[in-house]
Amino acid sequence: MCCRTVVRPLDPELVRATLTIGQFKPVYFTPERPDLATRWERDVPEEAATVTVHIVNDGIELSISPAISHYDHHMGKRLAAGIYFEIAARYAEKVGGTVVQRATVEGCTSGQGSKELLLASYPAMPLSFERICDGFQVAILGEEYAHRHVA
Repeated sequence: MCCRTVVRPLDPELVRATLTIGQFKPVYFTPERPDLATRWERDVPEEAATVTVHIVNDGIELSISPAISHYDHHMGKRLAAGIYFEIAARYAEKVGGTVVQRATVEGCTSGQGSKELLLASYPAMPLSFERICDGFQVAILGEEYAHRHVA
């Protein structure tokens, strides 16, 4: 599946505030963290998708479901991708953190296996769509970008 994005470091209060403002709903709590949901979701009914944020040991991990398991699956996920990257950028900016995307779908990587893409390192390097995986670049920026990018 493509494109899990991790933002570090973890600041529980800023996670809660950022996701609440971003209209995410807390959906899963653990006994170890009863004060902070470990999974948050925001449905995107227009695209039959859900943006999910998991709290991990040292940050947050974002994903989109249904999973993107083929390059073409990026298309039709423009709104979900916009929410996904907006939350990553806003949160990383607040914590002075890094945003790393793990691209695993052929067409988003060169060669075998996954490719980690450093998307942002705040404050010096804000998130740019020029650094995200090719599939989401096309989904967000449009087909005209694909032709310009490939040529």
